[in-house]
Amino acid sequence: MNIKQRVLPVAFAVFAAAALVPSAASAVTAPASDPFYVQPANIAQYPHGTILRERQVTLSGPTQAAAAAAYQLMYATTNATGQPVAAVTTVIVPSSPAPGPRRLASYQTFYDSLTLNCAPSYTLQGGNNGGGTNNPIEQTMMSEELEQGWDVVTSDYEGLDSEWAVGPMLGYATLDSITAVEHFAPAGVEGTKTEVTLNGYSGGSEASTWAAALAPKYSPSIDIVGVAAGGNFPDFVYTTDHLDNSVWYGTEIGVLESFSRALPQDFDLSKILNASGQALAAKDGQDGSGCGGSTLNEPYANASQYTNFPTSEALAAYPPVNKGLEALSLKNGPLPKAPLFLYNSVDDDLAFIQPVDAWVASLCRRGVTVDYDRDPLGGDHLTGFVPYENAALTYLENAFAGVTPPDNCST
Repeated sequence: MNIKQRVLPVAFAVFAAAALVPSAASAVTAPASDPFYVQPANIAQYPHGTILRERQVTLSGPTQAAAAAAYQLMYATTNATGQPVAAVTTVIVPSSPAPGPRRLASYQTFYDSLTLNCAPSYTLQGGNNGGGTNNPIEQTMMSEELEQGWDVVTSDYEGLDSEWAVGPMLGYATLDSITAVEHFAPAGVEGTKTEVTLNGYSGGSEASTWAAALAPKYSPSIDIVGVAAGGNFPDFVYTTDHLDNSVWYGTEIGVLESFSRALPQDFDLSKILNASGQALAAKDGQDGSGCGGSTLNEPYANASQYTNFPTSEALAAYPPVNKGLEALSLKNGPLPKAPLFLYNSVDDDLAFIQPVDAWVASLCRRGVTVDYDRDPLGGDHLTGFVPYENAALTYLENAFAGVTPPDNCST
């Protein structure tokens, strides 16, 4: 059987039905037409984490059942090149807060998008007909966190320019969304005294782990008591090298489009992509295949079809691209202080286990507390979310309860 005729996993079909298919227009005002999303002209005047504007919103979907109220905040943050920018976050207040001090769970969704039409702040209100974040796959975890009595914050961590997978941007925006909530009275938390956890899978794992790594220097006042991340991407060179002829090949073009927005000198698409690749990148840039659709829109393709390079390995070795990929790889980032729970399926077909093993070994050598769940039964990248979700919630419960975190660095 020709590899292109292979039937995609059932999990992909479920995921596609829930999140990837383009949706009809929603009654909620789209971000492009909503003045709330317009960055202030004087953004450089505000310290990062400053609330720039706020509003109460109505959620749509399963999360609303466990919520007393929800608010959106626009706040000041920093992009990958250190420039001040704005981003938007959603904070959800639980209907039944847990006894004692309020706790804040920062959940990073895997919205993997190149427009704000798939950003959590929009889709959680039912925008884009709930495409992207506002589907059961993501809302399950947020609802479970709310049911624990924790406040939940979930940011549009890619920023207003939708810089998908641009690690420093993701990390800064995640941290500044927490800072904003800590200074937002209706959330009911206790400022910098608030205990915070971070959590995310796949694209959300990038935001969570980058935030943990950047926090000691960038946001030292945030009290991060635990970080859970699954389906991890610490080495973009390795990931790019292995995308040819995989079901996930389309990710390469979508990510290159995103990287070109953040680091245009390293990712000049006119030099990297051929005509077909530039057309696909332009389509991806409009989320033309639905929320997160660029990840799976060209299964089993390869670099020779869409780039000016014979293989993805040759593309990753091209000096400007290699420089950019290394700069955006967390293996080269700062060291986190908060304890980590890292989950990865051994057979993950996108978040490959080999670079995760190497990254964990490096963290352990340098004294980071790591509970590494290297799952031989987790399946592929999509099916791995289910065992991750269950294990992560337990880890976060223990973190908030003050249980000494496991330190298991064996691979």
